[in-house]
Amino acid sequence: MVSAIFQITGYKRVLTLFEKGRTDEAKALLTSLQEEFLAVCEENEVLKTQLSEVAEVLDLAEKVQYDGQKYWLMEEGKRKGPFCQLCYDKDGLLVHLQQHDKHWECQSCRSLYMIPQVATAPKRKKAIRTTLKKTIPLFMGHELG
Repeated sequence: MVSAIFQITGYKRVLTLFEKGRTDEAKALLTSLQEEFLAVCEENEVLKTQLSEVAEVLDLAEKVQYDGQKYWLMEEGKRKGPFCQLCYDKDGLLVHLQQHDKHWECQSCRSLYMIPQVATAPKRKKAIRTTLKKTIPLFMGHELG
């Protein structure tokens, strides 16, 4: 707020100095006001960039889904990925995982993620039909104990 007050009163003062013929003072004050104006413009650009980055992060956060092990990106109804949980949680980076036979690997942090095995129904063993002619006792004439 001090900056805005300085600018408002500063420009009025520059005009007053010029009207009084004190051009050197007016030019010096005008130069000072110009430098402050440029600094405010630069700060404004930095803030706009930061705001845009925050908006992108928030937009991305809405599209990222965690499956308990790694992240997936949902775009246009399609799941893309998987992405490294550690890299995203630590640095906000979506790093694609490289698939191997039984795991994924992050090329950035070297984290490993197991590929879930699809459960298949157990194969049924064929029933073997045997007919025993005679029951075979397991213990014959031996007492236990």
